[in-house]
Amino acid sequence: MRLPRTGAWVDTLRLASGLTLFTFALFHFLNHALGLWSLEAMEGAQTLRLAVTRSIPGSIFLTAALIFHLVLALWRIARLKTWRMPAATATALITGALIALILPPHLIEAGIGPRAAGTAMSYPAVLGLMWPDAMPKQTLLLGLVWWHGCLGLRGWLGGEPWWRRHSHALAGLAALIPAGAVAGAVVAAREVARLKATHNFPLPYDASALPGLKAHAADATIASLALMALALAAALASAALARKRRRLVIFYQPGPRVQSAPGPTLLEISRAHRVPHLSVCGGKARCSTCRVRVLDGAAGLAAPSEAEMRLLRRIGAEPDVRLACQIRPTQTLVVARLLSPAAGPALAHGLDAAGVLRVAAVLFVDIRGFTKLSEAKLAFDVVYILNAFFAEAGRAVETCGGRIDKYMGDGLMALFEHAEGLEPAARNALRAIHALDASLAEVNRRLAGEIDTPLAVAMGLHGGPVVSGRIGYGAAAHPTVIGRVVNIASRLESLAKTRGVELALSMACAEAVALDTAGYVVESADIRGLDAAFPVVLIPCVADLAAADGSRQKAQQ
Repeated sequence: MRLPRTGAWVDTLRLASGLTLFTFALFHFLNHALGLWSLEAMEGAQTLRLAVTRSIPGSIFLTAALIFHLVLALWRIARLKTWRMPAATATALITGALIALILPPHLIEAGIGPRAAGTAMSYPAVLGLMWPDAMPKQTLLLGLVWWHGCLGLRGWLGGEPWWRRHSHALAGLAALIPAGAVAGAVVAAREVARLKATHNFPLPYDASALPGLKAHAADATIASLALMALALAAALASAALARKRRRLVIFYQPGPRVQSAPGPTLLEISRAHRVPHLSVCGGKARCSTCRVRVLDGAAGLAAPSEAEMRLLRRIGAEPDVRLACQIRPTQTLVVARLLSPAAGPALAHGLDAAGVLRVAAVLFVDIRGFTKLSEAKLAFDVVYILNAFFAEAGRAVETCGGRIDKYMGDGLMALFEHAEGLEPAARNALRAIHALDASLAEVNRRLAGEIDTPLAVAMGLHGGPVVSGRIGYGAAAHPTVIGRVVNIASRLESLAKTRGVELALSMACAEAVALDTAGYVVESADIRGLDAAFPVVLIPCVADLAAADGSRQKAQQ
């Protein structure tokens, strides 16, 4: 597992403060969930939790995170040049604004107020104040905080392969934790109501202080509302001023042409004028999907920031390539978007259109000697033979959980993915290879009277991280995968043909499926594009591999 870069320092600070607050909320909600067990369990966990959050370092760290996150969010709103944005970004802004309105009263009544009075609110006391009238509002607050935090996490980690592999488990946790927190709070609150009806249940401070706390809470809400209104007014004024000061022209090649005022980023200009522009990370310099080639006007652009330069170096970009989310044009600019937005605006913020990392097993299959066969056959016969083979191969691949990615003359490329990673993907690929071998025998039986020599195949299999995306131009663009893993699998298929074997299997896949390689030739092959020798397992006959694998499974049983 790896954590992606966070882009510019402002985005890093906003992310760090958000993660701090999300961690606090997570343990706070887990503490709520203990109400399903008992009030004593809630109190015991809170004692441990407050020992950290109410300590001097903990208080400073948490308060700083809250202030920084709020200020940076307001700053982000104030700098908005357009209100056209991805749905996830808009949802994060809306939930954040609602949290800023609902949270201050809770902080003052249950935290700041009692601490100022020299006391700490216990769970029974807080629940006694909230139940039942304030419970709907607190439940709404809990849901908003959790939703906002999950949106932030998904925006940061959503493109990572390990996140996508475990997305179902993460979605389950994302639903279970807030549900447990609400259920625990309700069960505990009902228990507190029962105790209040039968016992003397005093507040930890004088009840006469409650009106004052509620007044302070109302003031805090008004202050939050005023700050948001100020940030919103600044954004609206900036956008209105930008519309009046349209002094520069942006030419997109091959089109369109738009006018804008200096100030917004090129990505914001694209969104404001409904120009389709891919952007996975939302404009935080964490992906390269919004990159453009600057054809004219580069001299008027500021030098790349550290975050932009780091990302451009990572992708090996040429000097005239810049990130649209980072450049702020001040004069006429001519650019070409490097990732095609031809799929339309609805796809302009999609991960699959822009490219994501996945883990997959890639299988290349090629018919040996088909060129010579095709020269001796009529065109109709060539097409008939190929389609007979491809039909059987396609069924074999799809039955084993894969898909045909593309056809290449007399060969094909198949892709196998699995949520659990390479091991099950490689196992499915080997199952497909066994099925394909059996299907090939059936094709040869059917074509026995039409071809002199039975069809034979050469296959190459390798697995690992691949880049998946919609690649191509216009109507010809289609989802596919690229990357070093794909190139190596193709080279292995050629190696299998050269060595006269049916399958060249990378050691990575062999180890993933725990294949016993003792009975096969293991070769350190020189693969074009790799600096070091590449270990390959050469399988002369796939049928023998299937028999050996079956014998091993019987022995284990």
